Amino acid sequence: MACKPRTKITNALALCCGAALLLVPVAAAAQVTFKGKTIDVVLGSASGGGTDGTTRLVGAFLEKYLPGNPTIRYRNIPGGHGAKGLNFFASSKVKPDGLTWAGGSSSHTDPAALRKSVVEYDPTKFQYFGGISRGGSIVFIRKEKLANLTDPSKPPVIVGVLDGNRSWEQLITWGKELLGWNVRFVVGYPGTSFLLLAIRRGETHMMATSNLALLKEMFATGEFVAVTQLGDVRDGQTAERTGFENIPAFPKLVAGKATGLAKETFEFWSDLNDLDKWYALPPGTPKDIVQAYRTAWNKIAQDPEFIKQGKLQFSADFETVTGERTAEVISKTAYPKKEIVAYLDELKIKHGLPAEPLTDEELAAMAKAKGLDKAEFPNVTTVISAVGTGGRDIQFPVEGGSHKAEVSSTRTKVIIAGNPGTRTDLKAGMTCTIEYVGDGKDAQSIDCK
Repeated sequence: MACKPRTKITNALALCCGAALLLVPVAAAAQVTFKGKTIDVVLGSASGGGTDGTTRLVGAFLEKYLPGNPTIRYRNIPGGHGAKGLNFFASSKVKPDGLTWAGGSSSHTDPAALRKSVVEYDPTKFQYFGGISRGGSIVFIRKEKLANLTDPSKPPVIVGVLDGNRSWEQLITWGKELLGWNVRFVVGYPGTSFLLLAIRRGETHMMATSNLALLKEMFATGEFVAVTQLGDVRDGQTAERTGFENIPAFPKLVAGKATGLAKETFEFWSDLNDLDKWYALPPGTPKDIVQAYRTAWNKIAQDPEFIKQGKLQFSADFETVTGERTAEVISKTAYPKKEIVAYLDELKIKHGLPAEPLTDEELAAMAKAKGLDKAEFPNVTTVISAVGTGGRDIQFPVEGGSHKAEVSSTRTKVIIAGNPGTRTDLKAGMTCTIEYVGDGKDAQSIDCK
């Protein structure tokens, strides 16, 4: 069929429409860009830990994949188990313009933590663009105490904890409840370094960590054996961590052991463990900005170098989680029904743990009462061979090998020539006495000449 000749009007309309069609994708693509911008990242934890480390890795790749390739800088605001930093992040002081995002962990969205009076933020209102899973914690015990765990006629296994609210501390509580584990909790250890020192000395007998290097180190001594693990959820099924397939996942050990409200509460608690690290924009962030971040996140998740670095630095089970899935888990678990909250509180009280998370001040007071503030850590006098960015870590020779220690801005005491210093004062070539538990762990103090 022959086409009718176009009139001037139809030609003009066609040209306008064609131009408009050409302009639409260009306008949409240019709608969100961070070219020439600096983006701030809020961290409710001190530098040097898992949340800090994974967030900085994510930030490095967001600089590559966000539109306009912005510069990213980090702001650690520790205090109140993350509340201080996230209260600021959720406040009116932070504009929802894409120029600020936060890195956090499951402990910041745990329902017990959210009930603290110092918490002013609502994590269900954050705009999540991604998350990280590193594999669940593995519980290990001193080999000579393994028989005590299931024999109530023997002295109890001593478990040092902060306040019973870490995921692995809660796992052991469930083990005591559902499997009858013969354990006694000692509350008030101020951090992982103190827990490691105590279990190495034999003052405590059982603890857990997800840190791959630490697990290998502990098992290599021959003094410790694994008991169970949190495991990972893959394709809706509980699975053991890579390299630790012979250690049973805890949900498998307790299958069928709970009924009614106990079962419902345990399933809720298990859902909590699906979450590890998360990354979010503040409440009220426009959809197009959120989508720009999620698009960048999808590219990061496909970047083999990102996965390689994550596996090398954190865990063989390092993998990404979508922002949508992260939001779904937090929405489901942050504010449970009152019956579940009451059951969890009663469970902790029943087994000698505080129902409410302890404040920083309460933990410090308990540590002082136990003499933990005066704990003597192993030390070495050596010459610093390398210093990480901003002094966040140092390397130094030890007995023919090379060790590394993390340097916290809040937990590590730095002394330079007899005067108080900061980690930024540390330089390669300095001769220092370094107190630390072991290779790759936090330094307690660094005293340099």
